Amino acid sequence: MNRREALRGLAALCAGCAGAPPNGSDTAGDCVGPSSGATAGFCLVDALTVRVRGAAGLAPGEAVLAVVDDANAVIVARDDRGYYARSAICTHACCLVDLCADASCAQLLPPPDPCAVAGPADPTALCPCHGSVFRLSDGAPVVGPATAPLPAFAVSVDTGDVVVDTGATVSADVRTS
Repeated sequence: MNRREALRGLAALCAGCAGAPPNGSDTAGDCVGPSSGATAGFCLVDALTVRVRGAAGLAPGEAVLAVVDDANAVIVARDDRGYYARSAICTHACCLVDLCADASCAQLLPPPDPCAVAGPADPTALCPCHGSVFRLSDGAPVVGPATAPLPAFAVSVDTGDVVVDTGATVSADVRTS
């Protein structure tokens, strides 16, 4: 088993799709499937739909990281205005970001738990490769070297799950209730 297969399996477990084939062809509802949009314009991010099982249960101020593979991961978060999603791939050097356990990003959520829920009022993410810190509410880097924000993706809520379409970028202020 290579790293990509292991991460896809972990994402399936996190997303509540244990036992689903790696390509997302689960007939009960895909965890990962094709997007209706174009491939993202940075790194190796694919245009996918990612079903994050149970993410509709997030409280305002919480976020969850769902890892598909080493090039595709999303963060689903909720604030007082609704649900939103960001890429979990750093815009500086294409590394997978980690969710911060506190507002100052002095602590990360303990690895290897991509299913962990962050709880600061405005969740943040840290890129462990070079130290960039991103504010999730708008994706903006608050500590460099990254200068570009984490892309925002279209989300929909489907019976307790949040579905993220990485092929459909939206404005950072878009929320779905």
